[in-house]
Amino acid sequence: MSQDLSRRALFRRFSPAQDPAPQGPLVAVLGEGCLAVRGITCASCVDPCEPRALKIRPMLGGRGLPTIDATACTGCGDCLNVCPVEALSLQPAENGGHTPCA
Repeated sequence: MSQDLSRRALFRRFSPAQDPAPQGPLVAVLGEGCLAVRGITCASCVDPCEPRALKIRPMLGGRGLPTIDATACTGCGDCLNVCPVEALSLQPAENGGHTPCA
């Protein structure tokens, strides 16, 4: 009984039951609590994003702001578990395109 189990499926199997998932595709959305938005250097969500939908946009002064390319985001949720302040969430996809964090 061999079954391929993705990292995402493994974590969902052991996570507490949540409300039923909304219908349609989901995309990651950054909330106001994001450390990078507050001026604290953080890019923990970028590395686990396999489709590279999360990127850090360099700003003046060495600061970087994360952006989410909604057209590249698969809604897998791999970025949610690594955020130290739980600033990311999955929401139904709208028209697509670039989604800035703030």
